[in-house]
Amino acid sequence: MPPLPKNWPSTTPYLTNPVYSPTLTAPHITALRTRPKDSKDIPPNTPKGPCPLVKITPITTPPHPAYGQSGLFAAKDLRPGTFILQYIGEIHATPLTNPENTDLPSQTESGGVTGNSTVTQTQLKTPDPHASSNYDLSLDREMGIGIDADKKGNEARFINDYRGVGERPNAEFREIWDVGRKERGMGVWVLP
Repeated sequence: MPPLPKNWPSTTPYLTNPVYSPTLTAPHITALRTRPKDSKDIPPNTPKGPCPLVKITPITTPPHPAYGQSGLFAAKDLRPGTFILQYIGEIHATPLTNPENTDLPSQTESGGVTGNSTVTQTQLKTPDPHASSNYDLSLDREMGIGIDADKKGNEARFINDYRGVGERPNAEFREIWDVGRKERGMGVWVLP
């Protein structure tokens, strides 16, 4: 088991690699393992385990939107364009995004379903367990693939929205390619 970052919550499993949800199908896995043209490689010197570039810090300023929670902060000055860390969590497919069935129903304004489909009523009633997560990022909207760090993840799950605390963001999410795993992912980069 890897060492835990300082201030890591004891109730949340720490991950050094993404985990797959059983909702992923073979076409989802193929999409994950197909390198997009514009993705950047994770730098080869990126450590597995706690990232030395960041620290998890409790937010103790009452007017801060995340007061009482924790946030992710740079442990030192970071140059613009620096890769900080990968966003790691559970890679999942959202319900009704089965790429093997291109004849999925569409929902009408009244909530009814149209279309010639093999989707069952149970599938239609299956709630998306990630829909209310504050830690879920979209990796592939077309395929319905996301990365959710709500129940398990790494330090990147502590990134907070800049709104209410800064004039502009200081970091951004970009798609990355994990050369070792031969897999798509999401990375965090320093903005200029």
